[in-house]
Amino acid sequence: MSSSAVIGDQMFTLQHKGNLSTGVKEQVRMPFAGKISFVTAAVTTAPTGSTAIIDLNKNGTTMYTTQGNRPTIAVSGTSVTATNPDVLTWAAGDRLAIEVDQKGSSTAGANLTVCIGYVGNNATA
Repeated sequence: MSSSAVIGDQMFTLQHKGNLSTGVKEQVRMPFAGKISFVTAAVTTAPTGSTAIIDLNKNGTTMYTTQGNRPTIAVSGTSVTATNPDVLTWAAGDRLAIEVDQKGSSTAGANLTVCIGYVGNNATA
């Protein structure tokens, strides 16, 4: 017999070390269902020439169907608290990934950390 226990607000991070390049950078398979409560992103080296744009994907598809809401780190900036994605939930077994869509044109941002806050369910015996 099992029941679901709600886990309070939690956070996990996805990281990419080194200079940014476009493409999927980090992925995690979620062992439980959850709902996003916030998204923040930071780099240790600021992008210059153009912004750094980060996407959050679920099973290979963007969660930001409104592309203008993706986490965007400003030129010479190092962090952003982003608008939540349009798709907020995932199921147990879904894969969440961060993807760099734009990295900065003169200097690429570097050492990306994306923090994702969530409320989740964890099946317990």
